[in-house]
Amino acid sequence: MSTVRVPTLVIAGGDDPLVRVAAGRDIARQIPGAVLRTYPGMGHALPEELWPEIVGHVRDLAARA
Repeated sequence: MSTVRVPTLVIAGGDDPLVRVAAGRDIARQIPGAVLRTYPGMGHALPEELWPEIVGHVRDLAARA
């Protein structure tokens, strides 16, 4: 059971060579209420073209807090 008790957004890139999508799924599964967002083709960096979408996810998560 997770000890994390705050709203949590897990972002996983489909082509991330450092942290695989499966690890992101596992992390999200272990944190109650976590939101998982996966991006096929994304590596370990957050591409600038996704920033507005990711900021929207963070904003939505903050609204839940």
